[in-house]
Amino acid sequence: MIASPKRGRGWRSIVAPYLEIHSAVRRYLLGSFFTGVGWAVFMLLLNLYLKELGYAESFIGRLWSVQSLGMIVMVFPAAAMVARFSARWLVTCAAILAAISYMVLAVANLAVVMIAASAGVGMMMSLPRVTAAPFFMKHTTSVERSHVFSLQFASMLGAGLFAYFGGGWAHRQLAATLDSQIMAYRVLLLIGASACLASAACYAGIPSGIVIDRSQTTASLMQRAKSKGPLLFRLTFPFFIVGLGAGLVIPFLNLYFRDRFGMQPMAIGIYYGLVQSSMLLGVLLGPYLARRWGMIRVVVYTELASLPFMVLLAFSYSLPVSVAAFVIRGALMNMGIPIANNYLMERVGASDRAVANGLGMLAWTSSWALATWIGGQLIEHIGYTEPLLAAAGLYFTSSVLYFWFFHNQEIYAGRESAPQRDGW
Repeated sequence: MIASPKRGRGWRSIVAPYLEIHSAVRRYLLGSFFTGVGWAVFMLLLNLYLKELGYAESFIGRLWSVQSLGMIVMVFPAAAMVARFSARWLVTCAAILAAISYMVLAVANLAVVMIAASAGVGMMMSLPRVTAAPFFMKHTTSVERSHVFSLQFASMLGAGLFAYFGGGWAHRQLAATLDSQIMAYRVLLLIGASACLASAACYAGIPSGIVIDRSQTTASLMQRAKSKGPLLFRLTFPFFIVGLGAGLVIPFLNLYFRDRFGMQPMAIGIYYGLVQSSMLLGVLLGPYLARRWGMIRVVVYTELASLPFMVLLAFSYSLPVSVAAFVIRGALMNMGIPIANNYLMERVGASDRAVANGLGMLAWTSSWALATWIGGQLIEHIGYTEPLLAAAGLYFTSSVLYFWFFHNQEIYAGRESAPQRDGW
């Protein structure tokens, strides 16, 4: 077991690492914020918009599944591009193409066009996700690292706060002005797509740096992944299990509040804003706990603590109870996500980080794609209770796997090491 580092004292031990972050990382984080605004707008409003158009939950599940499949298709090509080309241009071009795909998704009337646009979103969004973790490892010290991983996740959550609190209110105002629910949804979805263009402007300010290794290809990365299969399997299989649980219910929780309690978009947006606030606080607290408990303990403890609240969501027909469970579950379950990503990067060598990060994303998105397809069918035919219980069981399985695989290989955040800031 790796020894715990010397602990800091007081609020400075929490705040100081955030103040020392490299400027290139700050630009990446700002780009992540605007990407998160676009994603959150679609997460909040797309399902409601599609229901207004008359589409069933089964189609909505297929649409989210196709987006995940687009990510899966791009995982190894994205990892190869990360090794061969500048991160600056990769993420900038990806953000522009994602914005175009979002715009098509917002205005299309044909189901086949929506599905193609959703696949395009998934393919383009995979590039910033695969690029992020190796980029952060290169541009941070070990003391800053867990904070940067958490701050990237927090930037997405902060974007969600902005979108969720404002989205429902803006929809009500626009619907009254335009005298059309559908047009109000479309305008807001186009605004969300425009946020991706703003993220491209942020990414374009990242120093281009140097290319790491032009010899890398998709085939060579797949061979490297095969050669380190046992370790990579243990590191990424829990992601697969979590993705199964999340995909069954997470894309449909806005419909859960609409169908079970008759809530309107404005109220749903407020609930989502509340959960984003709790998740933001939890994620920023995560690195502090990881310095004291260790990364694996944080992931396991917080995941297990979230399960009773998932069960409450399944059985509750009281709106206050369901909202409280929704908020607390979100904070606990998501606190460990950036810590798990950081642990994955710490356990592999620098040359393997892009492929390891890609495999982690592949594990999560492949299971998410399968589960959203199944979840839409289940919810349409039997309701929300059984899928929520199944998700809780899968989360429990994931936490047991983390403990089984890594309880003797704990890593404490903030270990001292030389900074790695050679350019990308």
